[in-house]
Amino acid sequence: MRSAYETAMLLATILNRSGHSRARVSVKTIRKLATRRHLRRAFAGELTDALAEYSWTLTEIDSGGYAALRTKTLEAAKPVTAKRWLSDDEWKALERGTVRLSVFEKEATAGLQQPAAEDEGL
Repeated sequence: MRSAYETAMLLATILNRSGHSRARVSVKTIRKLATRRHLRRAFAGELTDALAEYSWTLTEIDSGGYAALRTKTLEAAKPVTAKRWLSDDEWKALERGTVRLSVFEKEATAGLQQPAAEDEGL
């Protein structure tokens, strides 16, 4: 079995060779690179951290597998700040500790099939 660092080096190489700044990577590909039968969450976490050293961000996606994104492509992204995107009342409630987070849940889950609580059967 290869370490997360060794696997990250191999994965970064194939991602770089692809010439793309974003890509989907299957669990099967990662298992083959890592020479592992099973891909455990702990290993995936270590792989994510190790891949960051090669300027790649790795995140699990709902459709299965992982998304890889070249981190430097985010440097030109526009900043998003609480000051600009929260109302004065929302900001004050946050500062006072009186904010009702349930108010934000619908907006936060917009575009998702189901809220996370429903996925967990809660």
